[in-house]
Amino acid sequence: MALTKEQYKAFEDVVGAENISDDKAIMPAYYNTDFAAIILPGNTAEVQACVKLCNKFKRQFRPICTGWSGMFPKDLILLDLRRMNHIIEINEKNMYAVVEPYVISAELQAEVMKRGFNFCVKGAGTNCSAMLRGHGHLDQTTSGDDRNHLAIEWVTPEGEIVRSGALGSADEWFCGDGPGPSIRAILTSAVPPGVTPGVFTKAAVKLYHWPGPAAYPIQGHSPKYTLSEIPPNMMARYYSFPSVEKMWNAEIKLGENEICYELMGFNAAMVACNITTCNEEEEVVFAKMSKEVQGPGFFVIIGGNSRDDFEFKKKVLEQIVKENDGKSLKTVENPEIEGILLCQCTRISASIRETFRAGGAFNSIPIMGQRDLTIKWAIGAGKAKEPLIKKGLIVDDGGAFFGWGVEQGHLGKTEIFCKFDPQNAEAKKAVEDWQKEQSHRAFTERYFASTMGPQDEIGPALMNYNLWWNKIVHALDPNGVSPEGGALV
Repeated sequence: MALTKEQYKAFEDVVGAENISDDKAIMPAYYNTDFAAIILPGNTAEVQACVKLCNKFKRQFRPICTGWSGMFPKDLILLDLRRMNHIIEINEKNMYAVVEPYVISAELQAEVMKRGFNFCVKGAGTNCSAMLRGHGHLDQTTSGDDRNHLAIEWVTPEGEIVRSGALGSADEWFCGDGPGPSIRAILTSAVPPGVTPGVFTKAAVKLYHWPGPAAYPIQGHSPKYTLSEIPPNMMARYYSFPSVEKMWNAEIKLGENEICYELMGFNAAMVACNITTCNEEEEVVFAKMSKEVQGPGFFVIIGGNSRDDFEFKKKVLEQIVKENDGKSLKTVENPEIEGILLCQCTRISASIRETFRAGGAFNSIPIMGQRDLTIKWAIGAGKAKEPLIKKGLIVDDGGAFFGWGVEQGHLGKTEIFCKFDPQNAEAKKAVEDWQKEQSHRAFTERYFASTMGPQDEIGPALMNYNLWWNKIVHALDPNGVSPEGGALV
């Protein structure tokens, strides 16, 4: 239902005539032609006023920032936050940055690297909002954003402004949990639908020490940026192992010694994707690399704070790999290839061709939990793929699962893929069935309780979290202006 003239005028009075439109010619730019209006608020006060008007008119709204994904019901009012694109503060002493929603990770990373810092850039890439919650390549040393979001400014679905943690009690951004009660679990919303109702307008992001250069000597072009020279006291390598057990033992030892800046469990196919520019080149490189690797492996970056620190970390790395019969992939030792991976995996432009390469589609199952359990689960999920490979329904990818350590291996993520032809209905159904079966196995065998499964089974096993979430959302959104209201049953 379109906005009435009175409703349109009320929103226009808040944001200005140039920042609201219900023109159907504009809608396709937002992947949808069924919005009631697009509104571009410019600050927290305008967001609050728009949300209150949505409550007054009983109109649902959805905020977006960099716009990678979202659920967009018909007749929605879309709050496009692109005008809110400011880095508010970089606090070097207390090691945090405060950003608005449309600050992308690339912008923030460029600014903090100049000051010797980095932060948890999500695996979705540096073109996503720096406020995005998630995990990624740098988790080994920067953890994930369920840890790294500090104080947050939040406009609730009713239009109230909530300032969490230290921001609400001391007007400081350094802590998301106090002094006073914490609402971190509500704000990070780890349960389906994975979205906290309302609008985040500012957030403080934790910063970490960066041992690399203030700016990379980059050359080349996307998707194959490389470095004119490897920065001092940095190194990238890929190691393969004769068994998952030996790979896992090496990963644990590296975490215990805390020497890796990054540790990602790429398989050879993923490495080939990241160092090539087209499918034809990738097939050639993958064929060559497949002959070099002896089994599962991982990619590591080490970075020293001095020459001596770097040499020490390098020796520890080599010793642990040797003890577990690891083998360095010679392709990655090539300085050009090493430069590509160093650049892409710390600036998080890696994986672009893995995700968007032509010639097929893939489904995956992400599992987050105790790293050894997630690996054991992935081995079983990989064996369940074998009949589908024999039938020719999915590609034989050499056991394409990968994962990485979080906080030096205290936690971890494992993800397993099925690559298939999306035009093949039989293959599509087989992969979807595999996905459901293996997600359910993660729950029934107690590797991990995926909250994306059937709520009547999973909810009771997790203290009825879904029922509590419903109650919270209904309390926050009594007028039902957020699409999340009542999403779980």
